[in-house]
Amino acid sequence: MNYAFDFSVVWENIDVLLAGVWLTLKISLLAIAFGLAIGIVGSLCRTSGNKIFNAIALAYVEIIRNTPYLIQLFLIFFGLPNLGIKLSAEQAAILSLAVNFGAYSTEIIRAGVESIAKGQWEAGLAIGFKKLSVFRYIVIPPALANFS
Repeated sequence: MNYAFDFSVVWENIDVLLAGVWLTLKISLLAIAFGLAIGIVGSLCRTSGNKIFNAIALAYVEIIRNTPYLIQLFLIFFGLPNLGIKLSAEQAAILSLAVNFGAYSTEIIRAGVESIAKGQWEAGLAIGFKKLSVFRYIVIPPALANFS
């Protein structure tokens, strides 16, 4: 068997392939950015001590993590137009990836937040920071360092 690879088709369509690479990068980076923001807010809700916020964030994480991604994508792309929310395919992809990534990153960041020593919280409060400022400036940076 002699195979002869012919890459002429690739070179003829390089513009289409590069457009696909650009679209993939754009969708991925936007979804990661939005998903990370969702994850930070979700982890704040999970660790806040407020039972209502904790329950909402926990329900979100459990529902998203326990349903197949394809079902989530179909619900967003085909289900939201039935509610009057029309999204392009690109917008639906970004939203569904962000929602899915947000659920997973919520738990990862929550674990990072809970790994921060209680003394860090107390030190931030002792120097006059409010709880949200302690979370933003003292707790989140090392918690996100554990994210990678």
